[in-house]
Order: sequence, then C-alpha cells, then structure tokens
Amino acid sequence: MSAQRIKGQEVSVVIMAGGDLQSQLTDIQNFNCTMKLRKIEQGYLGETANRFDEIYDGCELDFEMHVHSQDWFTYLQSIFDRARRRTPDVVFNVTATLFYPNGETPTIKFPDIKFGDMPVAISSRGDYVKIKVQASCSEPQLQKS
Repeated sequence: MSAQRIKGQEVSVVIMAGGDLQSQLTDIQNFNCTMKLRKIEQGYLGETANRFDEIYDGCELDFEMHVHSQDWFTYLQSIFDRARRRTPDVVFNVTATLFYPNGETPTIKFPDIKFGDMPVAISSRGDYVKIKVQASCSEPQLQKS
C-alpha cells in the first residue's frame, strides 16, 4: 500500500496581526514559500574543481485570496500603519499547518513578516476580487508534530 500524499485541502493557513487571529482572511486560494539559499562558487589556482558554499537569505512567501467582507481593509490599514511607522511595533505572523493522513501535523511559522507589493485584481464581471500578498521573513520556524 502506498502512502497518501498531502493535498491543499489538508493545509490550514492562519494569519495573525498584533496577536489577533484575522478570521476574515480565510479564502486563501494558494500559498507559496521559498526558503532562499544563495550558492557561492569560487575557483582557486592550482585546483581542478571549484569550491562551493551557501548563504541563507531568509524566506519569501506569497498567497492569493478572495475576500468576503470589508474587514480585510482593517488588516490592510494595519500594514500601512506599520510601514508608515504609526504603529511600528505591530507584528504580523503567518502559520501553515499540514495535516498528513497518517496523523502528523507539522507547522511552518513565518514570524514578523514584512510585506511587499499587494496587487488587487478585479479581472472581470464573473471573477472574484483577488488579492495577492507578498511578504518575507528572516527566520521561519519549522516544527514537527
């Protein structure tokens, strides 16, 4: 019998702002994270192969979501306020929990994320309004269950 692979329906993404759950931000369509590593390559005289090393450059994440009320404006205003240093101590966290069929539930926490561009797409009459969130963090926390 082969092991079942995990699907998106078994992944929960939770968004926090200032310690409060953002319960209105649940219509997440996709979620991507990239652990950024930079490879360094250097060749030296008298050696027949290059040497390699790497540098950890943090983590980038992005997700797209639909919204079902104006409550997401509050979240957006909180982001603007922190970026403008009106409320510089507000911390935004994102946590992804993976619910594997075998009962394991590891989590990836993205603490104190910093935001990049946030395009809002209103594509057509028949499409839902879509917000794309782009962010980065220095130290994602990986926790096995």
